[in-house]
Amino acid sequence: MRIFCVLGVCFGLAACQETIVADKPVESCGSEEMSHLMGLPRAQLESIAFSQPHRILGEDDVMTMDYRGDRVNFTLNENDEVARIWCG
Repeated sequence: MRIFCVLGVCFGLAACQETIVADKPVESCGSEEMSHLMGLPRAQLESIAFSQPHRILGEDDVMTMDYRGDRVNFTLNENDEVARIWCG
């Protein structure tokens, strides 16, 4: 019977622990500084030598769902021009 009392106290104390929620990861890919590339055609975008990881995604391209804060993503529109620049 004592074991149940001890377990009850332990579980009660465990429930009182403060939960820490992680903040959203900081985006460090520099997508804000690349806004001048909006509207650029795919051919010109592919000729740029980026210093960080990047990927170019067409409208119907398959994309992995792994998150990398240092990777810049370029999403193209139906005209193969940069429509969105984002980290991930």
